[in-house]
Amino acid sequence: MQIKIVTQPPNIPKFENLVLGFFSDEKPPRGFCGLVDWRLNGAISRELAAGRIAGASGEQVAFAFSRRLPVARVLLLGMGPLTDLTYDALYEAGYQLSKTMSGMRCNDFAFSIPGAGRCSLLVATMTEAVVTGCFDFFSKTKEATGAVLPCLLTDDRRREQVIEGLNKFKMQAKGDMASEIFEVTMSSALAEVL
Repeated sequence: MQIKIVTQPPNIPKFENLVLGFFSDEKPPRGFCGLVDWRLNGAISRELAAGRIAGASGEQVAFAFSRRLPVARVLLLGMGPLTDLTYDALYEAGYQLSKTMSGMRCNDFAFSIPGAGRCSLLVATMTEAVVTGCFDFFSKTKEATGAVLPCLLTDDRRREQVIEGLNKFKMQAKGDMASEIFEVTMSSALAEVL
């Protein structure tokens, strides 16, 4: 598994799937989910307002879009209240998003760190938790791990903290796969609309 870091809006890179966390106490959604909601003319906000989705922990919602974003699907992962976010919940989110992508036979997906910069948790440790969850799921089979090409979306303000989290993960990971766990590729700066 190699993780690429991209610091540009999710409406520019092309991915098969875009996986975003959303919170039950953020209405309208914020962060990357808020940016995607804005790009989709409030489609996510309308679903939240209508009560069809809630952001409850463990909730998964898939949207299929063909024109507004260059992705086949947007998968939303409910994270519960942002005020209750923990590193364990972020680990579970990483594990769950990997399990879902594997179940969909999708090796090309992008994700962000849910709640990064909007809570009291350290972004580096948040990154380590999510990536550890992803790695723990995909490391079950070496063949699956090599075929997975996730992309971690962040912004320039948090780029160094995300890299620190990836390095912390790499130091904690065990086995031969740890030495080849991620490739860092930086792209153009994320718009300050977040």
